[in-house]
Amino acid sequence: MAVSARIAHHVPGRMRLRVHGAKRHPHLLEHVRESISEADDVMRVEANRDTGSLVIHYRSQNPKQFVENLKEHSHSTQGFELDVGEAGEIWASIEREANLLAAHSELARSVVVETKRLDVAVKQATGNTVDLKVLVPLGLAAVSFMYLGTDISTPLWVSLGLFSFNSFVSLHPPLPYPETQNDTVARNKSL
Repeated sequence: MAVSARIAHHVPGRMRLRVHGAKRHPHLLEHVRESISEADDVMRVEANRDTGSLVIHYRSQNPKQFVENLKEHSHSTQGFELDVGEAGEIWASIEREANLLAAHSELARSVVVETKRLDVAVKQATGNTVDLKVLVPLGLAAVSFMYLGTDISTPLWVSLGLFSFNSFVSLHPPLPYPETQNDTVARNKSL
């Protein structure tokens, strides 16, 4: 049984996965939890049935390597399919480009290292609820709206506002809306 799980948040030593369909089917959540518990470097896995998510605590010093090992584990056991999500792919692409620049410039290397430190610090300070993928688009939106109020005819700020909103939406794809018990009761009554 291959269940899809998407990385929702990740800081070194701790990762949160959203398991698709787990809110309505808690046995899927337990299935993925058991499968992940057997992976290398995993210390413990906590399941939250209310949110359909898992929190993985691991001891690997290399978060990227842990994700790769978890992907390999998921393929070998066929217990779940790990999806880094569109936001993760965009972030990985930006990080690859930044590392390429950093290899050729001391200034670029310093910027990349400090940005990574800032991202980890923001995640840790907010309990892994906010990171730079949230703050940067929101900051761009705030700046653009501030300037929109003073000079509405400036198309650059309109473009910046739309870009920041689009970036935010792209980095945070909507999750399927779960069916509630009231929806089920209402549907059964209509039949």
